[in-house]
Formats: sequence, C-alpha cells, structure tokens
Amino acid sequence: MTRIPSRSAITLGVTALLIAIASPQSAFGEDSCKVRRLAGAYGLAIDGFISFSSSAPPLPIREFSPVAVSGTVSFTSAGAVNRSVQANIGGAVSPVIDSGTYVLNPDCTFTVTHGNGEVWTITPVKHGEELKFTVTSVPGAVAVGVGTMVREDSE
Repeated sequence: MTRIPSRSAITLGVTALLIAIASPQSAFGEDSCKVRRLAGAYGLAIDGFISFSSSAPPLPIREFSPVAVSGTVSFTSAGAVNRSVQANIGGAVSPVIDSGTYVLNPDCTFTVTHGNGEVWTITPVKHGEELKFTVTSVPGAVAVGVGTMVREDSE
C-alpha cells in the first residue's frame, strides 16, 4: 500500500527546497568550497603534447610535438596570476612570462586566463597545497596534457 504524504509534509518539503535554492550557501554553492582563493607561489610542471596544425581535429599523433613546461606561477588573493616558466616544445625552449586572472567556479574549481589567452582549469587538492590542472585552451594550437603545482613554501 502506497502512503500519500500529508499536505503539511508536502508544504514543508517545498519550503525547504525553496530555501535551499534561494540560499547563497546552498550545498553546491561557492560557500561550500574548502579553497575559495588562491594565494602564494607554486612550482609548476606540465607534460603533454601540442600541435599548431591548421587541420580540423581529431589530429593524427604525427601532428603533435611533446611539450614540457616548468617554472613558477604566483596567485594573489585578489584574483591575479603571474607566470614565469620555460616551455620546451619538441626541443625548442622558450620563456613564457605573463599575467592574468583567475575566478572560482561553482564546482569549486578555478578558471585561470593567462595574458596570452591560455585557459586552465585548476582543482585544489590537499587544502590548496597542490593544484592539479588541465590546459583547456591554447590560442592557435591544440594541446593535450596535465600538470601539477606545489606550493613553494610547503616543500
């Protein structure tokens, strides 16, 4: 036998749902994030592949070159990011020094937009002592890779 909830139980349930939706501290909101701001300097390492081909994806593996990047990325609690790294693309090494911004996303990740237009998605781990990330966009290129940043003052 199926039991039908009473009118007061339905009203209470609807009221609780409306409060949860309207609340700025909802379960999936920004306030539930353990790390709300990034601050400090992190050592960075990235391994992956990059292609500057003008062909449409998916690209064959022969279109890609290995890429390795290392250096320092610094964040301010005000949403700024500064990067000073060395990039090795297929054996050609060049410095990348720029500034950009970052924002906290509702899913507790961060989106970083560097001065050259590169976009990263960062996930804090170990309460922000480490940052795992993916490079989601590189202007004029297709890149695949992942990286880790470790807070420099915690080494």
